[in-house]
Amino acid sequence: MDNAATNVVALDSLLDSRRVWRGQSPHIDDASTQPTGHSALDAQLPLGGWPDAALTEILSARPGLGELTLVWPTLARLTAAGERVVLIAPPYLLYPHAWLQAGVDLGRLSVIQVQGKDVLWAAEQCSGLLIPDTELSLSSATAGASPSLN
Repeated sequence: MDNAATNVVALDSLLDSRRVWRGQSPHIDDASTQPTGHSALDAQLPLGGWPDAALTEILSARPGLGELTLVWPTLARLTAAGERVVLIAPPYLLYPHAWLQAGVDLGRLSVIQVQGKDVLWAAEQCSGLLIPDTELSLSSATAGASPSLN
C-alpha cells in the first residue's frame, strides 16, 4: 500500500475509533480525560478536560503568549505521578525555573530537538507529548525516509 493510502487508512481508523473529536458532537461517551487544572477551561472543553490518547491543538494569535500556562497544571500532575513528559522541537529555549515554579518535575521531562520530518518521526516514538505547531503537512513528512534508530 502506498503512503497516501496508508495515511487514509490511519485517519479512517482514528475517526472510526472516535479518538478525534470532529466538532459535530458535544462529547465522546467512552473517552477518558485529564483535568486541565483550570476549572473554567474544563467547563469549555467538549470532554471536560484534555482527552486521553488524542491530539489536542492549542491555537493562539502568536506563540509565546502564555499557552504553556494552560498545560502546566496537567504536566505537573503527570510528572508528580512519575509519568514522562516529552517535548518535541520546542520553538523556544525552555526556562527551567518557570517549569519548576509550575510544579513540573524536570527529572521526568525530556526535550527532543529535531527539525523537519524528523518531528513527526520522533512523535511516533513517544506518547503523551507536546509538539509545537510546525508547517509540515502529512504528505511532506512522509515523502522521505524516516531516520533509523541505529
